Amino acid sequence: MKRYIGIMIGAAVFRGIPKGQTAFEHLPFYEEAGKKYGVTPCYFRFEDITPGVRQVNAYVKNEQGTYILQAVPRPDVIHNRVFKLKPAQRRKIKKLKKEGIIFFNEYNRYRKLKVNDILFGDPLLRPHVPETLRADEKSVKLMMKKHDELILKPNSGTLGLGIVKLSKRSGGVWELTLREKDSLISECFSETFPPRLKELLSRKNVIVQQRIPLAKSRGGVFDMRVSVQKNRVGVWQVSGIVGKVAKKGWYMTNVARGGSCRTFRELMEDLPHLTPEGVYENMEGLAISAAGLLEKHLPPLADLGFDMGITEEGFPMFIECNCRDLRYSFKNAGMMEEWKNTHVSPVGYACHLLEAAEARG
Repeated sequence: MKRYIGIMIGAAVFRGIPKGQTAFEHLPFYEEAGKKYGVTPCYFRFEDITPGVRQVNAYVKNEQGTYILQAVPRPDVIHNRVFKLKPAQRRKIKKLKKEGIIFFNEYNRYRKLKVNDILFGDPLLRPHVPETLRADEKSVKLMMKKHDELILKPNSGTLGLGIVKLSKRSGGVWELTLREKDSLISECFSETFPPRLKELLSRKNVIVQQRIPLAKSRGGVFDMRVSVQKNRVGVWQVSGIVGKVAKKGWYMTNVARGGSCRTFRELMEDLPHLTPEGVYENMEGLAISAAGLLEKHLPPLADLGFDMGITEEGFPMFIECNCRDLRYSFKNAGMMEEWKNTHVSPVGYACHLLEAAEARG
């Protein structure tokens, strides 16, 4: 009898399965992991699963290699790969859990300030976490007294949208820099905030963060996406680290904003004074410690993508957490083994949960 594990995906990915157009979800890696661990992945949307109904209509790959939409037994373990935040949707998940369904990454969009506060509250992690506050005129002025560079950004959101930099210049002057279309524009000010900044601070969903003095690669600052996931035995591991390098003179590393992806080794070649093994080990340790702490405060997590950076001295710093890592940076950097690992590890963890549930009866 087949043992199914569920991969809950968005509508666009679901529609693309028959055509082999599944965007950031690479189904062949899930299938390879399923064979490795003796389980069958099935792919469905949130609306396809219903409390009280013991079957789900899902895509399953048949022996001929074709994905067929069919009714299968409702999987007992589900990896959530979609954003679901509305109260009705949360109530539905709660009902399914009462029926014995195990979700991991159950909720996967947390506000950046919430995550930052959890990590900053730990004395051991605090040196690796930039000071971050909810942004208003008072908090920004306070941060301007403490730091020479600041980043203002949405408290939730992705892909580098709405990120503004403030930099201290001589004579009490500050420079505001932001992206407009494909260019950066700057404006200097002193005591009075310019209209652009006032407008930004009038929004409720903005945070101000100490800017990390990131190391550079080929003239551009870089940070790293660190995939940290639970594995076959239920333990946190780093599945891969990939670099994201900003265009020269820019401060945003996001690929969607013109950044490029590079391997960890390539980044380290531009920092010959650092030991790659030591930097990797420090990044790995910080990522696993941060994941373990977040797990204690947030609902079941097992698949995270941390944005982290290092200073020129190699000191690791946390930037932010993505609870639905799209994983494509590994592909863009040609890191195919690591890209595969990011799909295989969650299937292994799902198998771990499934076996634990079976043992409990």
